[in-house]
Amino acid sequence: MFNILNGDCLAKQLEETSISGEFIIFREALITGPLQADNLKDFCRMRAEFISKEYHTEQSNYYDKVFPKLEEIVNIPEGSEINLWFEDDLFCQVNLWFCLFLLSDNKNVKIYRIFPKASEKWKGFSTSDSSDLKEAMESRVLFYKNDIEMALSLWKAFQHKDMDSLKKFSENISHCFRHLKEVIDTYLNKNPEGFIKSVMENGITDFNLIFEKFQEEFGALGLGDLQVRKIYKKCI
Repeated sequence: MFNILNGDCLAKQLEETSISGEFIIFREALITGPLQADNLKDFCRMRAEFISKEYHTEQSNYYDKVFPKLEEIVNIPEGSEINLWFEDDLFCQVNLWFCLFLLSDNKNVKIYRIFPKASEKWKGFSTSDSSDLKEAMESRVLFYKNDIEMALSLWKAFQHKDMDSLKKFSENISHCFRHLKEVIDTYLNKNPEGFIKSVMENGITDFNLIFEKFQEEFGALGLGDLQVRKIYKKCI
């Protein structure tokens, strides 16, 4: 059994549980930056260059911390069970679609989606304790062929910035994707930069306060402080 996790924080939470299997931490943030490449090697080279410039870090960090985990996903053996621990916001869903793309050539596996508590909506796993995580595992949802095909269509549309197709696919119903239409509608129809400018014009310039208001308005995007700060700096 393999557990693909949405980040290091969740990995630490799961260490406190009895949930078994191997853990693979997905450390990308595919909601921003270039996504088009012909193969995984070129994809990672492109992403490493983007992230090093965007966040002022060494490309070697990508190859040390991110790329090996992507290879682990591709190399999961046939006959495995795979649990995808991802949240409902766009940040997580894009990463989830990409994971399913990486797994799509491995036909002889069972893939499950593990959701955070529905009551927390955009807070994801951050408020989950050990019993919540155990319950989430016990309530996992199987991806059927049509669910995986839907994820691949969503990934392709997002990858190529095909907004019309993205909107069309968001209308589809799948038990493996919660709040999909709301998430895509927020992405397509709301203006994060315009919102931050409006907040600043009303006299709020402290980033922490702006980030708090941004999360209230754009929780469906799932952007972290690094991504929001980039937008904030454009508005200064």
